[in-house]
Amino acid sequence: MAITVLLVLTLGGVAFGISFIANKKKPDTPTVPKFVLPFQLDRNDFENIGSDWLLVLFSSDTCDSCNFVLDQISDLTLPSLQVQNVEFPSENLLHKKYSVSSVPSLLLANQNGVVEWSFAGIPPKGALSDALEQFGIIPPETGQQVEIN
Repeated sequence: MAITVLLVLTLGGVAFGISFIANKKKPDTPTVPKFVLPFQLDRNDFENIGSDWLLVLFSSDTCDSCNFVLDQISDLTLPSLQVQNVEFPSENLLHKKYSVSSVPSLLLANQNGVVEWSFAGIPPKGALSDALEQFGIIPPETGQQVEIN
């Protein structure tokens, strides 16, 4: 009987020790995305700060996709929208300030600089038009489309 009690206590102690050691293990580091587009812009960093909306393309002079997107958005002539290309390396200070390392990156910011829509890469067909309609920059009834692709 005493041997049984001693055996149960020993096994309980070993189980407690293993549990204690296992619980002391540090948890895994949380995964954090390495690339996040800005959610706020300082409108003073860009041209025509008085416009209601600002569409910024962060690009690079060596990026073919950037040139493709720039060709698509450069013809936008809307009274409330200013379009600006921020090209790397000539404007690398803005790329660094906003930690934009992936090009092309499009940001649509309101008059307060809050980024209401953004996309890294070439946006899907109709995505930019949908965003411009959603925020009332292009009235839906005009039928004007901004097609990228």
